[in-house]
Amino acid sequence: MVSAILFIIGFCYGSFVEHFIHKYLFHNMGKKRGSLFSFHLRGHHLVSRRNNFLDNRFSYREALGIPVVLTIHLPFLWLSLPAYLGMSVYGILFVIIHNLIHHFPSFAKRFFWWHWNHHMKNQNKSFNVVLPLADVVLGTLEDKGSSDRGV
Repeated sequence: MVSAILFIIGFCYGSFVEHFIHKYLFHNMGKKRGSLFSFHLRGHHLVSRRNNFLDNRFSYREALGIPVVLTIHLPFLWLSLPAYLGMSVYGILFVIIHNLIHHFPSFAKRFFWWHWNHHMKNQNKSFNVVLPLADVVLGTLEDKGSSDRGV
């Protein structure tokens, strides 16, 4: 029971890590032309916006970032293996879900409307992909009704 709770805590923590990386690294630092993170806005966001959310390219940079983030959080492994596993599962789901929904815009609009809104309505809101927990807590979740823009 305790392990399950710690796993859930780690998974929820993953939502906040994703939010931080997406908002502050990819968006804030990514605005600078020479930034390591500029690929996100200058590539992924432009392609998605031009193609009505569709982006068929696999994001190797995002996928390679997961092991980096997990390495940075390695001390959590010694504090709580279940929490570290929860965060790891979140990271793996991020790569899978983010790439899949950009291949299937209609599915994204229906089931991941917050990420749809992030690309198609307001890129300064709804920074989460997997679970919009951090967006809810931090007040950055775009209203669901805003996803009514057509596919």
